[in-house]
Parts: sequence; structure tokens; C-alpha cells
Amino acid sequence: MRVNSDVEFVILNRDESLYQEALDLRFNLFFEPANLPRDVLFDDNETRSTHLTLTQDGALLAYLRLTEASDKHFQLSQMVVTPKHQGKGLGRRLVTEAIQYLRARSATDVTLSARLHAIRLYTSVGFVVSGDVYLSKRTGVEHINMHLKIK
Repeated sequence: MRVNSDVEFVILNRDESLYQEALDLRFNLFFEPANLPRDVLFDDNETRSTHLTLTQDGALLAYLRLTEASDKHFQLSQMVVTPKHQGKGLGRRLVTEAIQYLRARSATDVTLSARLHAIRLYTSVGFVVSGDVYLSKRTGVEHINMHLKIK
């Protein structure tokens, strides 16, 4: 089942309530299962990143964070979809919107560290694997680096 087309792509400000919801979602799905403290969310990239979401009728559906690592090179991280909306194509749609956002800003490439179950999603929009599987230092979950050249 796909979500209706009235889904909206939104760039969040950190003072919005949706940003707080995104923080809660990220913590609940990524860090709480690893028994990490909530302050793990506030790494060096949090305040200098762009926070992108998909919403429907004002409700958060999906989130990701983009950080400029160097001139025109970005890192995509913390991509998450609300549990009740997973499997409906929202992750792919949000990543596609993020690529368009980066293309409009003349970005040259974007990298990410994917959980292994998400490799198919990222390859479906053009990312390629660039490295070996490794364990996240924070969560102990297996990840792999991926890369996309933006044309």
C-alpha cells in the first residue's frame, strides 16, 4: 500500500515541533535499542545539517539529515521512516527528494552509511557500495558505506 500523493517535502527548522518528533523517532529506532543516552543525537553534525522530512497533513512520515562534509560533498544520515509507514515507498521518495535538493544546490556527490537491510533502497536511486561491511561504533549494528555522484 502506497501513501497518497498529498505527501509534502519539508525542510525543518530546529525550533519546530516536527523536528522534536524527528529526534524522538531517530532515538527510538536507532539509539534506544542500543541502550544509548538521548544526547547521542546531538553529534557535531546536528546543528550544521539540513533536516528534511516528508509529512502528510502535518504529521511526520519520514526524516533524513544532510550535512555538507566539504565543498559540494554531502553526507546523508539518520534516514528513518515512522514504523506504521514503513514499506510504502517513503524512504525511497525522501531520498529521491534529497537528491533533487542537492542537485539544485550544485552538489557533486553524497555518501552514506547504510544498514544492510537498506542497501536495496539506496541502490534503487543510484547509490553504489563503496567499502566493506563494518560495525557502527555507536550502535554495534552492521553498516556499509555507499556513494552517489550527482549529475
